[in-house]
Amino acid sequence: MGDVTLLDMGNSSLDKVAHRSVKDEVAERIATLIASGVLSVGDALPSERDLAATMGVSRETVRGALLILSTKGIVSIVQGARTKVVSDDVGDLGLSALSNGRVTDYSLKDVHEGRLMVEARLSELAAARIDGKALDTLSDLIEMQEKATDDPVNFLIADRAFHIAIYQSCGNALLSDLAATLYSYQLNDRRRAIGKPGAIAQSIADHRLILAALVARDAQALATALGVHERRIYDSTRELLANPTKEANI
Repeated sequence: MGDVTLLDMGNSSLDKVAHRSVKDEVAERIATLIASGVLSVGDALPSERDLAATMGVSRETVRGALLILSTKGIVSIVQGARTKVVSDDVGDLGLSALSNGRVTDYSLKDVHEGRLMVEARLSELAAARIDGKALDTLSDLIEMQEKATDDPVNFLIADRAFHIAIYQSCGNALLSDLAATLYSYQLNDRRRAIGKPGAIAQSIADHRLILAALVARDAQALATALGVHERRIYDSTRELLANPTKEANI
């Protein structure tokens, strides 16, 4: 039986047309982190062990995913050293809207309003359909986030896994993918904002409220918690774009 990733938990319940191996899926998710700016050229990736823990797969699967990226010239693997990003040209490996630049054609406000709308509908479905395994996954991811309070990159990897797990629990593949694409907007700025002292702790507190609403299967509380979290992200990103030389509040 193959690995089931935390990043893509719930895929078996989504009616996707194409099916890929887990290592292909992990390679795509890492490529998306690069395309969205969470990982930049020159950055060292988290260790294989940390990536495997966050993604819920074996180290062998992570190693295979990195090999895929290496053969495409996206990362450099050197024995005894951390794997580094050497190119942000991820081609068709990243989310198509990101790699083709279409998401950035829209204003921050438009993406913010779109995310609020999509997540409001998604909350109704997720609250009704999420299962115990997914709730355990979300709890585990919050614990991983708490171990990354001084590491914005590792935090954002676990943060993305947290949100994707919620999106996929709605049981609608199209809605899940749309929410994931909207989430990925301005992640390069999000990386800078989340580096502000206390920002990660605030996000984790938000995540705990989101998880509590899911445990209670309270769609209204879930939509409210996601909305507060998204508005905090919107405000911090807007402040950062308006004052690029200053740290944003979050």
